Amino acid sequence: MYNHAIIVLGCGIDAMGNIGTDASNSVRLAIDALTQSPDSCLIMTGQVSYKATFKPSISEAQAMKDYAVSLGTPVNQIFVETESKDTLGNLFFTKQNLLLPLRIANISIVRGPNHSNERIAYLANKVLSGGYNFRIIEPDIERPDEHEREQKSLTMTKEWLEPIADGDVDAIYKLMREMHPGYNSSITPESSESLL
Repeated sequence: MYNHAIIVLGCGIDAMGNIGTDASNSVRLAIDALTQSPDSCLIMTGQVSYKATFKPSISEAQAMKDYAVSLGTPVNQIFVETESKDTLGNLFFTKQNLLLPLRIANISIVRGPNHSNERIAYLANKVLSGGYNFRIIEPDIERPDEHEREQKSLTMTKEWLEPIADGDVDAIYKLMREMHPGYNSSITPESSESLL
């Protein structure tokens, strides 16, 4: 049905279920890409960050979908992934729950200003592995102050995932369930060094 998917990584949501400037900017970038590639679909990702101290009434992905629909995007051209609580989860659950069933292997990933190309490319290669073609759509704004945090996050990401073969979704899921505070309720963000 679709030959290409434009994946929008989560960029935050507030306690009232409203997306902020970063997420709305990402949605607009995705819609621009969709306009240039009408055989594509949009995939909005994210439940809410595992670091959030609140539970909004709506998932981040649904809020971004609602915003895209308000801008005129056909509702049937938008899918949501609502299990993830971080960037690794965004890509993992998107692959498992949407890309594989829809048989889509060509993707664009819209990253937020708080993501680095290097970390997103590393995660995409690790989770998607062979058989997928991806490109990264960069935001119109950059946050130089995020560079240090992103480098630290990339280092931790590599420490966690480097022993796992690219595309080994069983091993990645096992790691998420056993070691990640977003997917293992017995681990708190404060007790974990995870910055994925």
